[in-house]
Amino acid sequence: VDDEIGELFLMEEEPTEDQLKEAIRRQTIACKFVPVFMGSAFKNKGVQPLLDGVLDYLPEPSEKANYALDRSKDEAEVQVSCSK
Repeated sequence: VDDEIGELFLMEEEPTEDQLKEAIRRQTIACKFVPVFMGSAFKNKGVQPLLDGVLDYLPEPSEKANYALDRSKDEAEVQVSCSK
């Protein structure tokens, strides 16, 4: 899915952990890849890796355009701005 990782594969090189994380983040933001985590709330198994994945892979609100439908204007798309 990611060109940088594809080039490393073709050159028979091993990608680093940082390169894999960056590739997953790029493709997640582009809506071409969905990271999946498994765990259990029982004894908090898998909770910390899930939270780390949210920080590592998901975009900040300002990095991705968000749209809502304006019901008063025949459901026209309206961009929702993010203020910091």
